[in-house]
Amino acid sequence: MKTRIVVYSLVALIAALGWTFVKRPLAVPDTPGVPLPPLPNVQGVSVSVVSTAEIASLEAFSVRGGSFMNGFTSAIAAFLVEHPRGKVLIDAGAAREIDAHMKTIPFLMRAVSSLTVHQPIVDALKAGGLDPRRLSAVWLTHSHWDHISGLADLGDEVPVWLTDEEIEYAWRDEGGGRLFRELQAQAKPRLREHRFTDGAYGPFPWSKDYFGDGSVVLVPLEGHTPGSLGILVNLASGKRYLFIGDTAWAREGVEWPAEKPLVTRNMVDDDAAMVRDQLVFLHKLQTTNPELVIVPAHDARVHAQMAQFPNREK
Repeated sequence: MKTRIVVYSLVALIAALGWTFVKRPLAVPDTPGVPLPPLPNVQGVSVSVVSTAEIASLEAFSVRGGSFMNGFTSAIAAFLVEHPRGKVLIDAGAAREIDAHMKTIPFLMRAVSSLTVHQPIVDALKAGGLDPRRLSAVWLTHSHWDHISGLADLGDEVPVWLTDEEIEYAWRDEGGGRLFRELQAQAKPRLREHRFTDGAYGPFPWSKDYFGDGSVVLVPLEGHTPGSLGILVNLASGKRYLFIGDTAWAREGVEWPAEKPLVTRNMVDDDAAMVRDQLVFLHKLQTTNPELVIVPAHDARVHAQMAQFPNREK
């Protein structure tokens, strides 16, 4: 009798866990979306993907409803934004010591993934003809290891910008902030605080127009971490990109919309309820603004459709 109870309990537990991987799109309110402000016509702004490494995993671990039969390439990349007033990286890509950095993440995540390094960020930039010392800033969407690894090689020469909420989170978060604290002690990056001082931008309640001309706008996107942000890049060609960090790992997270499965979101998302709200918000934002390309930080399929450094899209 006891054996039967144990077996039934295990079956129920496995079934309950399996349910958390079943596709279940989030409910989207049937209300009008809010358009983004008109595109500015600022010449000389470009964007490109700097691919540095990738982690091979399964689609099922990246978005609820993904397949266990399909692989998922989780890119570790930086995005180069060039403006007449400065060259900036969105996130820092991989460092030369990224293998050691990966050891700071939970064992389960390492067990279901495999790392391949293409070219560390400083080497990739140099190979494309850009001296990393010419960067005017690194903007971090948030402080997790696979977004800050490259800071180890950039050192203290390039200012690193985060929100003050994210700096506070990284100092106190035992897991996700571990590499951040190590790099603070070793590489000593020069931290700067973003402040959203420019009021609403379309449906976003606060914003920061970084160059003052509407070409690059920073917006709050908290949930995955308390100080996560999104970065809008508006090009003269008429295309606009929104870099969303890890609010979604896969494009389906916004398109369906759907959250990460339970096992991964419990490891990485600080506020799962807020992430769900953000995914619904981003879904409506994209449907209301069809020219907008939403870029999850790790979806290599989306990155492949963009200009690959040293090429640029203007």
